Amino acid sequence: MAGEPMITITLNPAIDHSVFVEGFSGGAVNRAESSWRQAGGKGVNVSAMLGRHGIPNVATGFLGRANPELFEELFRTLPIADQFVRLPGNTRTGIKIVDTRSQKTTDINFPGLAPSADDADRLLGIVRKLVKPGRWFVVGGSLPMGISSAWFEELLLLIQSGSGLLAVDASGPALASAIRAGADLIKPNHHELAEYLGRDLPDFSSRLAAADEVRAAGVACVILSLGGDGALFLGPGKATIFAEAVPIDVASTVGAGDSLLAGYLAGLAMELDPVETAKLATVFAWSALEDVRRLLPSVKEIERRMALIRVTEIHS
Repeated sequence: MAGEPMITITLNPAIDHSVFVEGFSGGAVNRAESSWRQAGGKGVNVSAMLGRHGIPNVATGFLGRANPELFEELFRTLPIADQFVRLPGNTRTGIKIVDTRSQKTTDINFPGLAPSADDADRLLGIVRKLVKPGRWFVVGGSLPMGISSAWFEELLLLIQSGSGLLAVDASGPALASAIRAGADLIKPNHHELAEYLGRDLPDFSSRLAAADEVRAAGVACVILSLGGDGALFLGPGKATIFAEAVPIDVASTVGAGDSLLAGYLAGLAMELDPVETAKLATVFAWSALEDVRRLLPSVKEIERRMALIRVTEIHS
């Protein structure tokens, strides 16, 4: 596989605690069928899926010193180099209540730790040492308390000033900063893009036009997740690839978008063509949707699944 090991940056990681309830009802007593806890956060999820595909990477960001066990176990068992800045206290837990009847997920997200100015400077120092021309940096997730949009933009500029390649998977102010910075790649879903643009995107054509609008504004590549419909992949050229989602029994939607991005980056690392890269990304998301543990099948099974993905090339 070509290129430097990729770097993922997770500023506000979380322990994903998924609880499965049949017929979840708010304001009532609910009995859990099962539950699962694992290290999470957008960048961490990308690192994990890359590692499960045998692609070494480096993970950094902020992590609580009091409860790092799930993260450290993940890093030990996969080819992931741990360069997280440890903070006093506990990494937050994000509760995901999955209704197994309706297949809807209710998220309860906590704010997380608040890095100090010294902590933020330490992270910038780590990133500065990692920046190399052509190396991919994935910045994912929300901004923790104490981290301003101005500091976030400083982080993005640091990567770009060293000719690193910048991928951002975020929403709200962080997504706006990434677009203003001219990131090499963004991966919003259509709700996040609608929020950024300040208008509804009710159908396929409006979502395609919105993604193309962002690309024209200076973002080289846009991956737009369309949920159960699939995803749009807009590259530097004029062609757009639409990969349809495969109908499956969904175990959990948690981490599916992160897995989509990981699959796309894996395709780049493997030097696949754009169509095969879109197919691989879709298979990564498929694998995350069908199993809360977000495991990948064998290479042979991945190839079999890629052959099942229907893609359409749209030329503007």
